[in-house]
Amino acid sequence: MRYLIMLSTLCLGAIFHAAAQELPQLQLLNMEIGVQPDGFGGEVLVVAGEAHNVGADAYSQVSILVEALDAEDQVIGEGFGYLVDACGTALLDYALPPGGVQRYSAPFELFAAGDVAQVKLTIDARAETYQTASVAAAPTVPKIASGEIVMLEWLDEQTLIYGVGCAGAVFTELDWWRYSFSEGSLSQSEHPDAARVTPEMIELADVTLVSQSGERNPALYYNSQLTYSPTARRVVYQNDLHSIYSSEPDGSYRRVIHRNLGRRSLRGFLWARNPGVFLAYYFGAYGEPVYYFTADVDGQMRSAWLENLPPSAIVPGPAPDGYAAVVGRRNGAVSGYYWQALYGDAELLFEAELPGNNYPAPVVTRGEIYVIREIDGWPTLQCFSRQRRDIRTISALPLPLTREARAWAWLSPGGGKLALGMNGVNGGLWWLETGGGCA
Repeated sequence: MRYLIMLSTLCLGAIFHAAAQELPQLQLLNMEIGVQPDGFGGEVLVVAGEAHNVGADAYSQVSILVEALDAEDQVIGEGFGYLVDACGTALLDYALPPGGVQRYSAPFELFAAGDVAQVKLTIDARAETYQTASVAAAPTVPKIASGEIVMLEWLDEQTLIYGVGCAGAVFTELDWWRYSFSEGSLSQSEHPDAARVTPEMIELADVTLVSQSGERNPALYYNSQLTYSPTARRVVYQNDLHSIYSSEPDGSYRRVIHRNLGRRSLRGFLWARNPGVFLAYYFGAYGEPVYYFTADVDGQMRSAWLENLPPSAIVPGPAPDGYAAVVGRRNGAVSGYYWQALYGDAELLFEAELPGNNYPAPVVTRGEIYVIREIDGWPTLQCFSRQRRDIRTISALPLPLTREARAWAWLSPGGGKLALGMNGVNGGLWWLETGGGCA
């Protein structure tokens, strides 16, 4: 878990015991005890691990009772936990299928004095007959991996790295993997920029600076979404007031890019095809409008200020130079994709039913626009030619998107492959050949 910190002094005396005699089909694995933020500026004790369903039924409404006992078997602490996603959000409506493994988190409090000698976990859940989903009509698109895949970078046309974890987490908090298409190999990896993120770099860039007091709060780093450009030198991030900054790789030569974003929730940075150009996008929850702006890592805005741009119904896709973006709009009964000049008017590209803000943003090259939207019940990849003003359907995609899941798309440097990542309990990484784009 992102915030789990091991308590070695407590673990030395604790004996984990999962009392699940009533549900032997649910096994608790890899249990750890630690602390995590409680949402009120403090910390709370937590037991975390994985629940493995070894039975034939699915299990919903999974809850975990925690009891902390002293050496005399007296209960001195209690708490409850649930299955959670990579961000620690409780999966209250999720049914763990047969063979499934899912993370759980169970916070607890000590209400009596004494040393913890044993932590007892008791599982409760509702068994449901497992219904195998029909996959007869599922699109056949190669899948590289499962997991909550929320970041990806192409190293070259045949190699990529991807990060598994919580969407919105800083890249150093993700688990990174490397996949080679030429070798067909998958291996654990480190992000090539991870070694650059040092305490000295974080301090020099003022990532953890509390603007009002001038003090340092290490927790601010985890909300900074700090990321190095995959095509240029500098790094971008937000501070405690959600202002966007860039700096040199070592944190020096800070430049402010956009202020007055404190009321917005940064969801991520999208890198355009031109070196160092990015789009920052903001929204609250599923279905809400998406706000955005474009800039480059040298500190130059490419668009108008965020508050001066009309919002999009979808996550916008930046043009290669960042001076325009492909957005989604609904005007009465008509909806479609527009070419939004970021200092001017919007031009309708084509009419279409728009996906939600959990779908991948359009991928924009110099002559083509890749869009993913639902057609006949499946997320479907299409390619729009700006020169011919026509659209070609490439493939339906096996993305099991729900309102609780998000997906992203990354085009390879040469444009021949498109990688698709998705988070949530059914998350994974897929890829397909673009087939020459709109040709």
